[in-house]
Amino acid sequence: MRPSLPVLGLCAGLAAGAAALAAQPGQPAATPEAEARALVLAAGLRDQLVGGLPAMAEAMRLHLNERNPGREADVRRAVEAAIVPAVRDRLDQLIVLGLEPLVRGFTAEELYIMRRFLELNLDQRMEGALRMVTFELDRASGEWLRKVAEEALAGTADARLRDLRF
Repeated sequence: MRPSLPVLGLCAGLAAGAAALAAQPGQPAATPEAEARALVLAAGLRDQLVGGLPAMAEAMRLHLNERNPGREADVRRAVEAAIVPAVRDRLDQLIVLGLEPLVRGFTAEELYIMRRFLELNLDQRMEGALRMVTFELDRASGEWLRKVAEEALAGTADARLRDLRF
């Protein structure tokens, strides 16, 4: 017996809701390794590695040409058809190799906090906010300094200092 269309729709809706709940950023991953991986992916490491593939391919081609003189066409084909696709397919292995310092140095919860910081673009927002803080400090510091200096001079026990004009 085939399920009815409303039952299928209900199942799809429940599955989508469960997936949305699982994807919500409420809790850190179960292990520091999983959270470290999520952090470096949120930081864009995989995209950076993919972006570096053309330079890697060129370096690999030059190296193989030196080791295989006269076989430049074979080397080019090997790099393009075999090596670069294999590297692209296995980039996650390289990422895992790089996670060890994060796993050794941070708990899963700390890595989660750093990942959420990146996912919420708080780094960019904080940079903008700090520029505004600097602007505000530049704007307000002269008057503030004058007020503090006048109060300090007025409150000093030395009468010669009290009559200094700021």
